[in-house]
Amino acid sequence: MSEADDRSDAWARTAHELVTETASRQISRDIAHLAEIEVDSHGIHAVSPPPGYVAPPSGVITTHVLARSRDVPEATVETRVAVWVAKEPNEPAVLLTRVGSDRVLELSASDLEPEPTAQARSQVNDYVAVVIAHMVSALNAAMQRTYGHESEVGEPEYGES
Repeated sequence: MSEADDRSDAWARTAHELVTETASRQISRDIAHLAEIEVDSHGIHAVSPPPGYVAPPSGVITTHVLARSRDVPEATVETRVAVWVAKEPNEPAVLLTRVGSDRVLELSASDLEPEPTAQARSQVNDYVAVVIAHMVSALNAAMQRTYGHESEVGEPEYGES
């Protein structure tokens, strides 16, 4: 890898670490009582990068979040946030995308090195908060669909009284 590749790879890894760390913190604080949550990282990503971006030189990086309702185990939602780097040495250097959504976050290299700035941390915090809010909403909808289905087939909606 060239020096430019090394730098863009480092930016991508820093952004990925911020996303994963922030998601873990927010989930444990905000919705851990609602669902079992798994946050992990994968190098597998079936979606193509957005125009002007490519996978980091060391390979595709995603943060995978899976939420399963504690009350309704059938209700499960998941999402992935992918990290891309700019093809050309222009700003923003890193782009975060949520798979299946048009919501993105652009991060500049100057906000990622040598350490993430307060601005980068704040931007990632806000981005992850919206992603998690969408997941909570989707999980709630999945739970309601399950409750609705149980009610339609004559089973107790919330358990026996």
